[in-house]
Amino acid sequence: MVALNSLISGFIAEGDFTQVICLSNNSIKAKKLAEIIPNKLPITVLTSHIRVAEHCHEAGIKSTLLEDNLVAHDLGVLSSVHDFVVQAMGEGGLSKDDRLLVVLLEPVEGVIIIEPGQLVLNRLAAVANEHGVELEVLTKITELARRLGSRGRENRPVGALFAIGSIQRLRGNTTAIVLNPFKGHSEAKRTVLNSDNLESLAEFAWLDGAILFNNKGIASDAGRYVQVGDNIHAKSGEGGRHLAARAISQQADAIAICVSSNGTISLYSKGKLRYSINLN
Repeated sequence: MVALNSLISGFIAEGDFTQVICLSNNSIKAKKLAEIIPNKLPITVLTSHIRVAEHCHEAGIKSTLLEDNLVAHDLGVLSSVHDFVVQAMGEGGLSKDDRLLVVLLEPVEGVIIIEPGQLVLNRLAAVANEHGVELEVLTKITELARRLGSRGRENRPVGALFAIGSIQRLRGNTTAIVLNPFKGHSEAKRTVLNSDNLESLAEFAWLDGAILFNNKGIASDAGRYVQVGDNIHAKSGEGGRHLAARAISQQADAIAICVSSNGTISLYSKGKLRYSINLN
């Protein structure tokens, strides 16, 4: 810890950082780190232990409770740092001009520099790669979600749900609740890659249920009700649309993007929340 503290002090002296993010499940280590951080530099502790979060709060240190267990990630935490930071801070809580000094105390020790301007693109690229989806496809569907989340319909907030993956598996985990409005239309009229189609896709998003896309960004179905398996249970405070998004991403090994009526966009992959932003 002494060597790490010396390294951190050196980084702070030389770098123009706007805040420090600490990942730790050890409140003693987190408090010792806070002692060497200049008062003008905000520090936030990300932890998966509620007691650590409570101890930090008592010590006047800002903390956020993570959904995933840090220790369970072991060395894999290095590839998940970007996800942890954005899940905890929210894209809206970060500016493109920010420069973060991320200090890992658990389960390994180290220092990572992050510039939020690259966070979203890097994370979308990672998720797209995991599912064999072109980054442009995921970026365009996220753009569609942002459009819906920021303007709603007739200036009234609305929700929507998109699922991207194997159409066979997606259909196998959903049920049609309306006649499929895409039936009979050419792929050219159903692709999200054509910006001219975003308005029509947005209109179909108002229907109850999910819009299904294949890995190439071609919409196949709209108005699909997600069948949530008996082994998937709602979390405290989780709404029905978020539960459906989490469930379909896990059951169909897919990507799901949920737009809440309050303007929050959440992206799920393999049953886990990977991205969240509040546009309001």
